Amino acid sequence: MNLGYKKFRFEEIKYLDSVKRKLLTKLQKLVGTKTVNFNNYHKFIHNEKKHEKIQWDLAKYFRDKMLHMECLKGIENFLFRNFGQDILVQRKPFLRISRPFKLNDNIGLHKDTIYGQSPYEMSIHIPLTNLGKKSCLMFAGKSYLLKEKKIKFKNQKNLISKGSKQHKLGKPYNNKEIEENIYKEKPVPIKYGEFVFFTPALVHGQVLNKDENNTRFSFDLRVSSKFYPVKFDEKSHNGAYVLYSESPIEKLAKEFLNKQ
Repeated sequence: MNLGYKKFRFEEIKYLDSVKRKLLTKLQKLVGTKTVNFNNYHKFIHNEKKHEKIQWDLAKYFRDKMLHMECLKGIENFLFRNFGQDILVQRKPFLRISRPFKLNDNIGLHKDTIYGQSPYEMSIHIPLTNLGKKSCLMFAGKSYLLKEKKIKFKNQKNLISKGSKQHKLGKPYNNKEIEENIYKEKPVPIKYGEFVFFTPALVHGQVLNKDENNTRFSFDLRVSSKFYPVKFDEKSHNGAYVLYSESPIEKLAKEFLNKQ
């Protein structure tokens, strides 16, 4: 983890497989055909408003069913090793759909700490298909050591409104996209069944999916320890947390204190 990120494999892939099947079934219902899949989605949907509705409905289904909680069972031992057993997970994770050569499908290179995320809130990126060099995310190793006041941002207009559907899907309303080719970002190809564990202080993201044959379907979520120095009660909207697991000691202590 000295680079600020690292790839790992699912310990039990069956949980990710189950989530993938549910999402694909829902996607096929939304599109209206069983011939659509995650890779070829861009060949079926060309209308932007229809795409936005499909992404919103699929993300809502993903969140309402708490499918990310099911998925995390496949890496539970990994989570326990890194956070202990008292774990909080982002209530509303982000389901990403990046079609080939669609600039608006991405938020470019960024650092989540600039948007207010604590370095004690780690991020997990999970793809639903294999992602090659042209379709994967990019990560700038050791960029978490940069002084954020000196980072160079692009001059852009803010096109996303706070509280809008696009904002709730994970696009920032106060966009601070980082200039490319400055911080030595590199593509990190990833296979289905793998995930990237990284600090939110890292420069990462995707500017453009350049794989003409594949849409990128992935999701990312934040994970933290209940006892880390994060003001969880002040988190709202996209940043709110829910309890994933609780240690036996914490349960005993709470039962005792509730009786006093």
